[in-house]
Amino acid sequence: SARRRIVIWLLLLPLLYLLVVVLVAALQDFLVFPGKGRVDRGVPPVGGLEVDELVRPDGGRFRVVTARPEGEPKAVAVYFVGNGEDLYSAALGADELRDYGILVMGVEHAGYGASDGPASVETLLSGATTVARHARALADELQVPLVAVGSSLGTFCAVHVASEGLVDRLLLRAPPTSLLAVAQGHYAWLPVGMFLRHRFDNLSKADQLSCPVLVLHGDKDHIVPLHLGQDLVTAIGDNAQMLVARGYGHNNLPFGRGGAFGPSIDEFLDLP
Repeated sequence: SARRRIVIWLLLLPLLYLLVVVLVAALQDFLVFPGKGRVDRGVPPVGGLEVDELVRPDGGRFRVVTARPEGEPKAVAVYFVGNGEDLYSAALGADELRDYGILVMGVEHAGYGASDGPASVETLLSGATTVARHARALADELQVPLVAVGSSLGTFCAVHVASEGLVDRLLLRAPPTSLLAVAQGHYAWLPVGMFLRHRFDNLSKADQLSCPVLVLHGDKDHIVPLHLGQDLVTAIGDNAQMLVARGYGHNNLPFGRGGAFGPSIDEFLDLP
């Protein structure tokens, strides 16, 4: 009867919802870290790249690619790539950023490419501290500033090392306030706050940032909405400035010196 079918569906719907919650919770590693474990793509055919390995405190090895500018660098930078990106992506970003006259170390996150995992908050942030200390020693030797550059997921690493006082400037592209805030925006119908294990959080470290900060964020970003970047800038306070990229989304924000925001980035890197 119709009444029986209605009763059955009223009983099934909560069970189906619970099943979806359990499934998403179980698969969150694949959702949070897409692309980890893929076949190593190496580095692109770009000249002047050097690949090295560093070791995290837990013994895990991870790769760093260095791109040197022509002439003496005016700064050293550590570049933390976005989600789903590997050493190949880090090399492309480092090659682009060195046009500013800086020496760039692009970092492959734990669990990606040939870098030891697992991918987690602890391994990504401890790897970030390791490479930042390595870069700090080099910057001090060259007597130039050290810049942390982060893109999307990589902003959690960049903000982390800045909060530890390891860098002199911080450049962020499409930064979230936290991974939880992003997840709640995309999965508002799920209780992600109850089961999310990977608690990356920039907002909690905002008041620990004392260096100059430049944030670039697109107003058409549907992955990390603009208001999250604005909230982070507000929390950081007077040290931070924001460039709103009109008409740009998450994956097409130009970082290069010849792009629309190159002059502003160049000026930021030249701060005393």
